[in-house]
Amino acid sequence: MYGRTEHLIKLMEVIEELKEEAERGIPILVEGKKDIKSLRNLGVEGTFVMVSRTPVFEIADEFIENNIREVILLTDFDRRGRKYAKVIVEELQGRGIKVNTEIRKKIIKYSHGDLKDIESLYIYISKRIEDLRL
Repeated sequence: MYGRTEHLIKLMEVIEELKEEAERGIPILVEGKKDIKSLRNLGVEGTFVMVSRTPVFEIADEFIENNIREVILLTDFDRRGRKYAKVIVEELQGRGIKVNTEIRKKIIKYSHGDLKDIESLYIYISKRIEDLRL
């Protein structure tokens, strides 16, 4: 069983993994602008795709047109986000696009389920780091 410090270290390792995947050019699917801001504050750069206002089939069409075969899914962790994630996974995988949900699962695991959305991730991590310094 991990303690809070170990969970924070693991969470930071997940962020590093996300950065590496983004640097490889794998698009990151998020719900909104605040999610992108939070991830950029954590040093994640890359291609972000906001999925909340576009039908999933249109997003899939665009990925196929642009020969994108893999994406990272980072929808929110609440019930609506979980349902949305399921719809996205079914549509994209049904069209032959690999959907990485592991990073999302690890963020949930190492945040103890305390996070409800991606936009809170930067503040969550910053606060945990600050708590360690005190």
